[in-house]
Amino acid sequence: MRSTDRFSYAKVDAGTFAQVLADSTDHVLIDVRTPGEHAKGHLPGAINRSFLSFRYGRLVRDLDRSTLVLLYCHTCHRSPLAARRMKRMGFRRVVDLEGGFRRWPGPTITTP
Repeated sequence: MRSTDRFSYAKVDAGTFAQVLADSTDHVLIDVRTPGEHAKGHLPGAINRSFLSFRYGRLVRDLDRSTLVLLYCHTCHRSPLAARRMKRMGFRRVVDLEGGFRRWPGPTITTP
């Protein structure tokens, strides 16, 4: 985990990610993949805010900066970039799913 006075970032395995999800009542779970990827399957409760969108900053700017943010993408390439962007925007706590969605062994939801 990397942290400063204002920002902490941790890339954690799926088991730890699931535990953080279960233990936290005040968090936002963000799928930073494209809407098409999100529709094919996503973690329950995840909101889709595609990092590849030109509007990514606008898509996340209304979120509370002090709330724990849980991020994932497909393979853990985009989510660290999204975390870096969120750091610049003033977010304070970000946890990233190591290996991304493809490593998630838990339940998923498909959007018709």
